[in-house]
Amino acid sequence: MDGKVLQMDGHRIVSFERFLKHPVEKVWRAISNPEQMSKWLTVNSEMELKVEGQLAFRWENGDVVEGKFTKIDPPYELEYTWLEQTSGYSLVRWRLKNEVGGCRLHLTHTFYESAVVPDFLAGWHVHLDVLDVVLNEQFTRFPWERVKEMRKKYASIMT
Repeated sequence: MDGKVLQMDGHRIVSFERFLKHPVEKVWRAISNPEQMSKWLTVNSEMELKVEGQLAFRWENGDVVEGKFTKIDPPYELEYTWLEQTSGYSLVRWRLKNEVGGCRLHLTHTFYESAVVPDFLAGWHVHLDVLDVVLNEQFTRFPWERVKEMRKKYASIMT
């Protein structure tokens, strides 16, 4: 459930794996549909869901991520570049696998430049928690305080 940091070819990779009690198709819609993403990722997104299609994520605090889709294999795999001012260029990859009673979600975020990894660990951790809440149709508000708690936890583990 907690995120891990892997090293490969000199790059750091934030990795999460979760079992979700929902069909792959439902999870796919949640990670690839702007309306769904606005709830769990707290982002206004514009997406052209095709290989080489552009994407833009805009948060209320002014942060912007731009990128393009590099792989789309509905409903099992989604991959896109992630370019933002603070962390530079990186790659996000979602993989979904059918399992009895739901699906296995595997998320990796590969950093090619320096990034504050504990921030990404905390952010993805809580956003994935909220994804499950949204899929269960129990969402009320995003738990920003939980992100701060998780950031402290991951920062203490990485020092």
